[in-house]
Amino acid sequence: MFNEAYNNRLSMFDGLHLFTLFIIAVLIGLLYLYRNNINNERFEKKFRIILGVFLLGFELGFHLWVLSRGDYALDMIPLTGFCALTNLATIVALLSNKKEWFNYIIYFALTGAFFALVFVDTTYGAPHFRYFHYFLVHTGFIIASLYYFFTGQLNITLKYLKTALIYLLGYSLIVLVMDIILEKNWFYLLENPIKEISDAIGSPFYTVLWMLTIALLITLWFGLLKLINRKLIKQT
Repeated sequence: MFNEAYNNRLSMFDGLHLFTLFIIAVLIGLLYLYRNNINNERFEKKFRIILGVFLLGFELGFHLWVLSRGDYALDMIPLTGFCALTNLATIVALLSNKKEWFNYIIYFALTGAFFALVFVDTTYGAPHFRYFHYFLVHTGFIIASLYYFFTGQLNITLKYLKTALIYLLGYSLIVLVMDIILEKNWFYLLENPIKEISDAIGSPFYTVLWMLTIALLITLWFGLLKLINRKLIKQT
């Protein structure tokens, strides 16, 4: 699983990537279909502990793997990556039973998973450890949020949306300052993963547009969740 011979076996929208997306879609579909069966205290406790430990174990394994390769750097700090930060918040919320956190986390989880799973940012394919870490962690934190959403335990309201956006804006500004000082690109605030986009727009307009795009996407998630939530209420 850690053999470098399995590197460069994955590319965006190749067969393996599309198959992986299909499996993730099936898992989310099953979560939705069986939402009433898993909406109980006993299942929730097992779910949050098992998934929390699973995500924590994979994240620790990833850090140890990078350390063993001698590639460990400041970029590995979970607070510097959008998805890493979302995963960390998910782990803490699950293991400490703070399900109210998911009223905010769900917007970050949907946004992070959307970009990471669709516009895949790794070349490692199965059966390499990095492939499983990348897809299982992103799938894990979105499954955690959707579990609480599908079981009707979240409040999809403007209050939580506004608070989530304020958290995102405030933290992004802190990260932006660190990006400039340390010459980094955390949260992709200075340069887009598709470099041609940020080059074409130019600085600082790219940074402003990127932050507005993320805020707009989170707002769109809110609208979609609101519609689904109304449907779920009608079915109960």
